[in-house]
Amino acid sequence: MSGLPRALLPILAITFVDILGFTLLIPLLPFYATKLGASPVTVGAIYATVAVCSLISSPFWGRLSDRIGRKGVLLAAQVAALIGFILLSVSDTLWMIFVARAIEGLGGGGLGITQAYVTDVTAPEQRARAFGLVGATFGLGFLIGPVTAGLLVRFGYHVPFTAAAALEVLTIVLTLTLLPESRGAVPVLPPLRDIRRSLTTPPLGRLVLTQFAFSIAFTSWIGGFALYASRVFGFGPERTSTIYLVTAVVGIVVQATMIGRLVARFGEGRVALMGFACAIVAYGAVGFVGSVVLLYPFVVLWSLSSALIRPTLGTLIADAAPADQRGTILSVNDSLSNVAFIVGPLIATRVLMAAPHLTGIVPTFFSAVALVLALGLLVRTPPHRAESHPG
Repeated sequence: MSGLPRALLPILAITFVDILGFTLLIPLLPFYATKLGASPVTVGAIYATVAVCSLISSPFWGRLSDRIGRKGVLLAAQVAALIGFILLSVSDTLWMIFVARAIEGLGGGGLGITQAYVTDVTAPEQRARAFGLVGATFGLGFLIGPVTAGLLVRFGYHVPFTAAAALEVLTIVLTLTLLPESRGAVPVLPPLRDIRRSLTTPPLGRLVLTQFAFSIAFTSWIGGFALYASRVFGFGPERTSTIYLVTAVVGIVVQATMIGRLVARFGEGRVALMGFACAIVAYGAVGFVGSVVLLYPFVVLWSLSSALIRPTLGTLIADAAPADQRGTILSVNDSLSNVAFIVGPLIATRVLMAAPHLTGIVPTFFSAVALVLALGLLVRTPPHRAESHPG
């Protein structure tokens, strides 16, 4: 944390606790829903419910955060998640699960607002490193949460759901007591036409489209990987979990320790270019991988690509967004990620059903599209020079 503003520490702590609670649910919901009679399609619909509701609500929360400040909107998102978790902990029917997930999704201003908060409290030359720490915090939550869920579920499904609700209460308490507001309320917001103009004008418009294309690439790979590994290598849940463990560790190490130095030397754009090159090679090689031994190097390369792209591209989008529109624009960007979460796995699973070895075609194509969209912008992005920033 050396050199970064003190206001970043509480948002990282809050994000970690929040993600830890959320990741307690991920490995358990499919099994619990199946226990209540859900088909595989219904399980997919449960996951899609959060994405669809967040898609609708995120721009509203982002715009509200530009008006009243970030802290109140983060609290609203956390309260919605708490209500959803409590409802899950007492649910005994599928419709209650759907309602719980919808409530959580409708309060889903969390990620975009967190990014806006981090941008508010950091200087431009600090943002890639700060975004990398946020990404590493997410990775740590995803690493610890599912393991904890596996331990708690032995006492019944309601125990981890109740634990998730308790963690969300802790998140709310931390936000109320530790998190300073990063910006004050403003009397008038820019009209929506100005936001539309910002989103359709380079460089911001191209960067947002680049992020969207890469999100489709990433979610299509994540959505199809377990089935790919099962059909090609005979992996079960335990072996597949090992792969995700490797990706989490690589992501945490790279984002927590390397991003700042890489950006200081090469600039965000060139680091993102390295990430896209890694993604295209990793995804494109899937069809040629014939053994588990060969699979792991490409898994590391895939993890490295995401760890390089996410904080740098996020920084470039945040820097390009006008300060008075930042919460709205970052939340719109988050909404597009939810669209990708719905679209990517649908495309990938269709391809996988036709030919498992062609699974890498979809993420390779969209990674290449992302690279083409932003190539000129990324090449021209210089390294940041160190500047003083209060905090």
